[in-house]
Amino acid sequence: MKEYKVGDYLVHETNGVCTVDEIKEMALSGRGSEKLYYILSPVYSSKSQVVTPVISDKVRVRDVKPKEELEQLYTVVLDLDVIEVDNDRKRGEIYKEKIACFEPVELARVVKTVYTRRLERLKDGKKVMAQDEKMLDIAGKKLFEEMAFSFDEEIDSVRDKFLSQITI
Repeated sequence: MKEYKVGDYLVHETNGVCTVDEIKEMALSGRGSEKLYYILSPVYSSKSQVVTPVISDKVRVRDVKPKEELEQLYTVVLDLDVIEVDNDRKRGEIYKEKIACFEPVELARVVKTVYTRRLERLKDGKKVMAQDEKMLDIAGKKLFEEMAFSFDEEIDSVRDKFLSQITI
């Protein structure tokens, strides 16, 4: 696992793009012996701080993807397969699995699938499913924050451009 240093940017699996503010040894209450922890500040949530172990099997961090790699998502979005599962519960599980891997291509697949389903349901005069909206919010937040950070653009701008590439 790569070790980061103070000032580095990384993607935390649940908190998105963060900056490493500090690295220090600590003993968290109820956890036992001292370990080395990153003290992170989420870029898009200025009022929070994240403490995560430098070495962990449970919490994952990774490098922010390069701008060029994320820009390709705009051009490949039409080629991404949507998740085609009729069972709502099973589809929800698949969404969660894709979101948990926190890789941009998989997040983009979830966003495309849910957004396409939303457009189709609205076109058919049906209500949008709450589970779909929740998954779109979660996957979209993770994807669009990383893209916006990498491109040095506003999140809304990135989201609008990405969604405009999706047609039914």
